Amino acid sequence: MILKKIALTLAFILSATTISANEKMVPSPLLMMDELFSHHVLIAEKSTHQLHLYEFKNDRPQLIRTYDMATGKKAGDKIFQGDHRTPEGIYHFVDFLTHADLIKRHGEEKGKIYGVGAFVMNYPNIIDSREKKTGSGIWLHSTNDETRIEKGLDSRGCIVTANTHLIDIAKYIELYKTPIVVVHDLKFLKESTWRKKRQKVAKTINDWLDAWRSEDIKKYIEQYHEEFNDPNRGNKSQFRQYKRAVFSQPGQPLIDIKNVNVFQVDDYAVATFQQAYESNTIQDLGKKTLYLKRDAYYNWKIVSEQWSKHGIDSDSTVAFQPSMRFFKTQNPVQIMGDLLENPNGNRSEEGNN
Repeated sequence: MILKKIALTLAFILSATTISANEKMVPSPLLMMDELFSHHVLIAEKSTHQLHLYEFKNDRPQLIRTYDMATGKKAGDKIFQGDHRTPEGIYHFVDFLTHADLIKRHGEEKGKIYGVGAFVMNYPNIIDSREKKTGSGIWLHSTNDETRIEKGLDSRGCIVTANTHLIDIAKYIELYKTPIVVVHDLKFLKESTWRKKRQKVAKTINDWLDAWRSEDIKKYIEQYHEEFNDPNRGNKSQFRQYKRAVFSQPGQPLIDIKNVNVFQVDDYAVATFQQAYESNTIQDLGKKTLYLKRDAYYNWKIVSEQWSKHGIDSDSTVAFQPSMRFFKTQNPVQIMGDLLENPNGNRSEEGNN
């Protein structure tokens, strides 16, 4: 049963760990990974201009390789449109634009600067919108002039890497699944500390799920932050009234979750999982995303939540295999032709980010 599987996973997370001088170090943003939504994760470290590719293996993240990258012309987190900064946070790829798409959309002179292709990131995400950040068009893309990457700070907010590197990275990406975590400095934790942090987030998720199943309105609402706001149901007080009415209906819902993954940047975390819900009136399967923030007592609480069908259309029982799903060749010249062979010609700026 899914519930039993979750319980066993949580028990493993809570298991004791002996601290030693040889204890393994784990990247702090990657609290939980799974084989469906985060079989691979990208971490962009802005201070070193390095893009790290991790895979989920043996219940922990393992580094596959590292690529050089360029980011926004100005240091710091993105705040407003046109500030030439790369946003910091937890994002997913929601679209892919081929070289042909870019030329058709922007024309040859401007389209060629994006190289062989571009992966569109979901900036601004819910947290960005809550913090009143503006801007759009934040992509992971390549370039027709790879000397830009050596500069480090050279884009209007996008993440830029070499063409062959983007083609290689693309083998590990699934739209609406593969996350990219953008930080200024990548920090590492002792494995024992990492497991304790996992335990704290797992407790909130499991308490939330238990209360929802039992329709315990008090315990359920306790898992939500005072700053919680739902775009359809309003603030926490309004959301409580709505849920109280739902819980008063006859029968209890059947709810199962699996493929839980959690990432943390600074004071917020994002948990994503597959959710199956069944009541007297509704039966549905989708991807639930919980955005969490610590309260004044350092407990993780939900500040927003999102449900969608994206990312669950494939067979979750089939293990992910890297493949050339976005490109037909590994040779950038076959994609760009002379636009790549003459990289030092007139170069237009990127779009307004």
